[in-house]
Order: sequence, then C-alpha cells, then structure tokens
Amino acid sequence: MKKTLIGLLGAGCMILFAGAPATAIDLYGFGSYWDKGDADGKWGYGIGLSLPVLTEHVRLDGRVYFFEDSTLGRDDELTLIPFDLGVQVHLAPDAAFNPYALGGLSFIYADADRSNVDSSFGAYLGGGLEWAPFAIIKLYGEVVYRFQELDGGNDGDIDVSGYTGNAGVKIYF
Repeated sequence: MKKTLIGLLGAGCMILFAGAPATAIDLYGFGSYWDKGDADGKWGYGIGLSLPVLTEHVRLDGRVYFFEDSTLGRDDELTLIPFDLGVQVHLAPDAAFNPYALGGLSFIYADADRSNVDSSFGAYLGGGLEWAPFAIIKLYGEVVYRFQELDGGNDGDIDVSGYTGNAGVKIYF
C-alpha cells in the first residue's frame, strides 16, 4: 500500500512538472493612429483583453478605442469609439517573437458636433507581432484595416474605412 501511494504521488508530481504551462489571459493598453477615409487621421488610445480558446494558437479578443475630435470636411468635429470583438490566430505562441493575424466585427459609436451621424457595424482584418522580453510583459505592434461607413443623414455616408496602427504593452497572467 505504501509503495502504491508513493508511486501515485510520484506520477502526479511528474505530470504536474512535465505539463505545458497554462495559457494566459492578456490584458493590454495601446496607443493608436487611425487614418480614416472622409475624416482626418487621428491619434487615440485603447484597452483590450484576450482569452485562449481551445488552444494557445487561437484567442478571443475584445478591445475598445477612444478617438476624439476628428475633423470632417464641413467644419465639424466627430468623436468615434470603436468596440471590437474578434479572433487572433498566433503562429508561435510560445516563442519570443510571435506573429499573428486578427479579424472580427466592430461597432463604432459616433457622435458629431453639428451633423446627424449614426453609429454602425463593420469589420476589420490585420496582423501583428508580439515580443516577450520579460516574464509577464509582451510588447506588440499591429496594423489593422477597418471596413466601415457611418450614416450621415442628409449629408450622405461618411467613410471611416482605413488603416489603424497600434503599439502597446500586454500583461499576461
């Protein structure tokens, strides 16, 4: 009985120490530049959270951006707050340098000072690279293209499609 208990305890320790580390939750903040179609490009910032889904290679990603006072062509200011929900596909999640692709759906809350602008849904695609120089810190950069138009009422649609560049810090635990 004693030998069986020691054997089971030893096997349990081997399993614990030989297993792969648990996948991490990423909590991140970033600076961003969005070059939009009908409105001027603008600097902003955002926060995000990503969770592993079934494997370390696929992550569910949610983020929110904050962009204020984009100038429209008719002396009007536009505030945009995109909410993104998508998927990241990582090629080498355990490597120091980890390239990934991302894509998903976006809802943009829009508010203009003088125009009637409606919020709308759209989509985005992109790619990025993570670098993990420290135990719980990752640095990253990515480029995302948004496909989005806002209903501008009588003024017609406002094209806010364009490239967004993000750079930031991820804390994973």
